[in-house]
Amino acid sequence: MKLNADIIYNGLSRYFQCEMRGPELTELSLGRAEFYFDGDNSFHKDHLYLASVDHLPQRPHIEKGSMLICIGDGFTLNYYKERITLIVIRKKRDIFKVHQILQDIYNQYDEWENAIYRDLAKDGDIQSLISDSASIFGKPIYVLDSAIKIVASTERSNKAWNMTDSGSLNFDSMDKYLSAYDLMFEKRNAMIIELYGIRTLCVNLFNKEGQYEGCLCITSRETDFADGEDKMAEYLASMIEIAIERNPDIINDSQPSLKKVIQALTEEMPLSHSQRMILSGSNGKKEYICICLRYGKGHNQLPLSYISDIFEETFADSYAFSREDSIIGLVNTDTLKDDKNGSYNVQLNKKLGEFVRGMHLCAGISNQFSDLYNVRIHYMQALAAIENGLMMNKENDYFYFSSYALNQMVVNSLGNMPLQAYFPVGLNNLIEHDRTSGVSYLETLKVFLEESMSYTSTAQKLFIHRSTLIDRISRIEKELNVDLNDYDQRLQLELLLKAMDLEETLRQQ
Repeated sequence: MKLNADIIYNGLSRYFQCEMRGPELTELSLGRAEFYFDGDNSFHKDHLYLASVDHLPQRPHIEKGSMLICIGDGFTLNYYKERITLIVIRKKRDIFKVHQILQDIYNQYDEWENAIYRDLAKDGDIQSLISDSASIFGKPIYVLDSAIKIVASTERSNKAWNMTDSGSLNFDSMDKYLSAYDLMFEKRNAMIIELYGIRTLCVNLFNKEGQYEGCLCITSRETDFADGEDKMAEYLASMIEIAIERNPDIINDSQPSLKKVIQALTEEMPLSHSQRMILSGSNGKKEYICICLRYGKGHNQLPLSYISDIFEETFADSYAFSREDSIIGLVNTDTLKDDKNGSYNVQLNKKLGEFVRGMHLCAGISNQFSDLYNVRIHYMQALAAIENGLMMNKENDYFYFSSYALNQMVVNSLGNMPLQAYFPVGLNNLIEHDRTSGVSYLETLKVFLEESMSYTSTAQKLFIHRSTLIDRISRIEKELNVDLNDYDQRLQLELLLKAMDLEETLRQQ
């Protein structure tokens, strides 16, 4: 296995008093040490040389990325210090003894690499990979999935992390974890975070599509992290990523079978025979609502997979999974019913309100249903609820589809044609009248229809005399060339007025 300058220096400093100088060489690029022989006037990239100071040439050709271990110090080294990564062992030492120690250092890491390759060749089990890495780091190692659950570890407890029953960090620990993490879920290199005063070396894990799969975490104990451990952690993380690529189910595969079926139905994917059997055995036995969750007004640093996990812990007998930039949740409403009146709404409002506010989310809620074959329809209801709600009532956090069903129906009824295409011939004349007059015919018509064409209640609402209203309605009917007693014509006008209100709302956003 190839090493870097820091690892070699750390290994040698256990035996000798030495000093490292020159350019940094952090990549794992150096092969085993080779003796520098007299007469050779070049130091090549990615090579590690061992020599005594009295055998070094004064002006050799030095390639960037080469390294020299020199026994003894002297004036000759001034030329080397700025050109090559240099470890100087000041006291006179047996060069063959130094070489043997270097061999031992490389042997240790070669044994580790061989153990990792054996693990990958067998079943690529993550637990085996980190168990075989424990002696290299000498610190507790954990692998977390994208829901911030521990899926493998070298120790069972960690006083820096408070866990939920499912193995995830609880919300308080998660908040501290993410604050320390500083939104680095896309970062590729190793980083050190501090949680409850304990420093943790973290490397994100990604699949071959570049999607976040989890994190490798190595926690410090009495000793801090040595230079070079970050590169070893990155190497171990790359081996875990290979294992994930070969078998994606070894991480983030805790979904129960019915949950996968629901996810497939939501995404309009065909079901296998076994999935149809699972659905058939579960369908129609419970009442559900579908909830669509999205990031809310504030900046949200929580990963969707974590929110899904906490959602399932908050709502008993529920399922949740991410889809694009949203989370789809299914909640069994029987678990929320009030014994007094048999309604689930009170408990849902309380628990969902606390959840979305605590997570900085907003939510759309579908109508209740029991036929899981129709789960996509109710997902579309929840999605429509959140989209309409955010347009019409931005101050709220969650929205019921039943409150916006008419809005959605009106919008869908327009199809691909503009709203004006549905106007009766005289409607533009009413709009033009309202632009230049202090009396709004459109407002009069709207209130008249809302009051079920009652002249008395409409006149009271508009604060005008009943005879004045009768005259206005007569003019409006004549201008529109419609009969408001005709149900179809009246319905068309009501839908148009509703659509005009929605269009005006959108224009003001």
